[in-house]
Amino acid sequence: MTKETYTLIKDEVSVKISASVPESLRNKRIKRTGVRVYKDGCLGISGYMGEEGAGDALKRAEAALAYKIAYPGQPSGNLVRSLTIGGKPFTPEALDAEVAAILSALRKDFPQFVLSSPSVKTGTYTEALKNDAGLDLLSAITLHEFVFLYKMNSSSSIMDGWFAYAGQEYNRQAFLAHAGNILGAHLREVSLPAEGKLPVFFDDSEFLVKNIFARELGGMTFGSGGSLFSGKTGQKLFNEGFTLYSGRQEEHLPFFDAEGVCAEGFKYIENGVLRAPFADKKTAAKFNFTPSGTADAAYDGTPTAGLGGMKIQAQAKTVKEMQGGAPAIFVSMASGGDFTSEGGFGTPAQVAFLMKDGKLVGRLPELQLTSHVNEMYGKDFLGVSSDKIMPLANNRWLGFMMNVRKM
Repeated sequence: MTKETYTLIKDEVSVKISASVPESLRNKRIKRTGVRVYKDGCLGISGYMGEEGAGDALKRAEAALAYKIAYPGQPSGNLVRSLTIGGKPFTPEALDAEVAAILSALRKDFPQFVLSSPSVKTGTYTEALKNDAGLDLLSAITLHEFVFLYKMNSSSSIMDGWFAYAGQEYNRQAFLAHAGNILGAHLREVSLPAEGKLPVFFDDSEFLVKNIFARELGGMTFGSGGSLFSGKTGQKLFNEGFTLYSGRQEEHLPFFDAEGVCAEGFKYIENGVLRAPFADKKTAAKFNFTPSGTADAAYDGTPTAGLGGMKIQAQAKTVKEMQGGAPAIFVSMASGGDFTSEGGFGTPAQVAFLMKDGKLVGRLPELQLTSHVNEMYGKDFLGVSSDKIMPLANNRWLGFMMNVRKM
């Protein structure tokens, strides 16, 4: 029998914004601990909140073995590692003052907008996984997450757009410059230069244009033969410049997953060649896959296959170089689109900006974008830029040639 604890601690300060002013300040600490017991290929789990309750949770986990929850993989062991990333989070007083200063500057420079946010937050997020098989992993990540929604004073919409930042470092002027680029471009209405196939850029964290890989490279779907890519491991399916990998630390996630697997940089697609699906230990055992180190789990839940910071490898070109002198489109907000089961892609773009020489020059009318996964990540793949959208963050420009028309 192997006994294991999985601990999640959230120390977080957040500010809610309404009508361009701070509305409330919240300071919280939440600690959750899961207790796992492995025996005879089965897993028993329970959990508790706070500091007390370990003994009772262990008894419940041992009793849960009677439910025969299969766990064919071996628990991780014989690895000790600790990693702390980021500086100190804002104190409640400092975050409140910082938000007030940001709003004051934006109200002065852009009085045409009303700003809001469900939470501008800062905190340290700790995860620990430890067992009696020699596993002792600890990750502590300090992260600032500033998400601002905006609407024009004259607008009847709930929101007209948004700008955000997530990272370990913070600089007010850099954040205000980023906000100014978005808000300034939103005020300048421009027309679409032409309809047809045009360079279109997204934030590389945009899940909409990557969700087909989450769906079709899920280990169970892939291994069962139900994926578009089933049976094609080792084949070159995409552009030479397209590499899809697990970038957990780039996405501000712990270096280990919920099963204690450390697989930073695990490649699903490498230089266009299909290598492997997403797989937790159970899925890997069923189909003879390699665990991808992307398992997710609630503190008191069974690990399942997750995405683990799915990233596309950046290339050497800047976004300006990727444009090649041609006008391009940056999609800031798109909802309501998806990939079909055959790989076709379509989405409306509610907020899009015209780009010239890597700069936002104005807001375009609503657009309709279409393509196909084989084209987007094949001949029409422009890549991920070497430069960042905002200096403090990890987000970069992800580009494709896409069919574009006005709504």
